[in-house]
Amino acid sequence: MRRNSFAIASAYFEHWLRKEDLYSQQSPFIFSLFQGALTYLKSTQSSPPNHFGFSATIFSTPYRNEIKKNKEFSLSEGSMPHKVWLPRKKAAFLCSYLCQTTAAKEVLEVGTGNGAMTRLLDQVVKGQLHAFSERDFFDSETEFSPNTKLINGFTLAKFAAVLQDLDALDFLIIHPEFSQEKIREVLSQCLPRMHSKGIVALGGIHQCNAMAACWEELKNDSITSLALDFFDYGFAFFDYSGPKIKLCLEY
Repeated sequence: MRRNSFAIASAYFEHWLRKEDLYSQQSPFIFSLFQGALTYLKSTQSSPPNHFGFSATIFSTPYRNEIKKNKEFSLSEGSMPHKVWLPRKKAAFLCSYLCQTTAAKEVLEVGTGNGAMTRLLDQVVKGQLHAFSERDFFDSETEFSPNTKLINGFTLAKFAAVLQDLDALDFLIIHPEFSQEKIREVLSQCLPRMHSKGIVALGGIHQCNAMAACWEELKNDSITSLALDFFDYGFAFFDYSGPKIKLCLEY
């Protein structure tokens, strides 16, 4: 169930009360990771071009309506015929940065939204990116590098078929385009195959009840040693050497 604007604002206020900044981090790993993210985000303020289509607010709630194709890909929150999941620009680049902190050889994106995140990941993946979309959104694969494979019409059977040919996963990102049951099934299949230094990213963890529940389950899973909540996305790490920790971070 989608949350209304008041519920999202309340969640954001609670996150703001619990948030921590860079200099409150006692762990060298978290400090270095966080500092690297802030530096990277600062360096990307002037890019990419506007046609990537990012949300300007925290209130971009996920809808499961059909997305119209736009050959120019000049998508923005105001011009979309139906609302879809649009990440904020800094949130999308945060995902791009964290993907680059892994080996980035085997990357999965489940749910492509308006395609903005797919395009960013295509630029940084070092091996193969498999992007699963619930509907046939992209007109072609010509705008992507040979490293990116688009799989339209997502089904769990298609997902399992691709997953069985992959080794350890480096980066998995899931957007709120699917049911809670499907997301749980994706996680159940992927978590045992995550590289020890891999990262799982969940989008819209405060935007709808299903993603909030999935995030709670993921961060409390025994395999998760570090959970970072940046409001737009939650990130799970598996090789953190310190005691299990869950943080809300401001960026």
